[in-house]
Amino acid sequence: TNNFCTLNPLLVPLSYIPTYAEGNLQISAQSNSGRFQSISTIGMTAGKWYAEFRIDSSQYHTLGVATEKSFTTASTLIQDSNNYLGGSNTYSYIYYCSDGEPWSNGTISSGYGDSLTSAGDILGVAIDITNSKIYYSKNGTWQNSADPESGATGTGAVSIASGETYFFAVGDLATGSFSGTSCNFGNPSFSISSGNSDANGYGNFEYAVPSGYLALCTKNLGSDGG
Repeated sequence: TNNFCTLNPLLVPLSYIPTYAEGNLQISAQSNSGRFQSISTIGMTAGKWYAEFRIDSSQYHTLGVATEKSFTTASTLIQDSNNYLGGSNTYSYIYYCSDGEPWSNGTISSGYGDSLTSAGDILGVAIDITNSKIYYSKNGTWQNSADPESGATGTGAVSIASGETYFFAVGDLATGSFSGTSCNFGNPSFSISSGNSDANGYGNFEYAVPSGYLALCTKNLGSDGG
């Protein structure tokens, strides 16, 4: 058997609890109430991993990865007006889709890439834990002229901390907004027009998986670590 990652509905935020659907691969705000965040069921400590996130509605998405330090307890995520996925949260590395800016450990990189504000836009996230880098693509185009296959050189990458456990993460940072996101960790809940698998033959992605990166599933964990 092979189990793909999903979002984890058991880690409940302190406020603004989101709505999950499609086997915990779709997430949205319950109302126009404000911020929320969620992380993947599988964590990553080594290797190179790839996922895609489709914008379903609104534009205030924060998508990328968060470390285990984003949790206060095993069942609670940090969630208040000053500490959320992105912004002042120093334990997240995300792409703020409204502005096309990566937020890295609380620091914003202005002028990095394009915004993703239209329904159907897909953000690709490639995390290279081996070299402590993360890369972002919009609809198949790597932002900031990035090359996820550049290894230690990290062409166009955003640096991440080493020695952490990472989880793919989804959030909404704007109060008074309503957003929805569909996640694809290799098992999409939405139609794929051009199927692409990783080098091990696992996953079904809209865009080509960079060489050396894998879908986050149990068979890849078993064969390649992580």
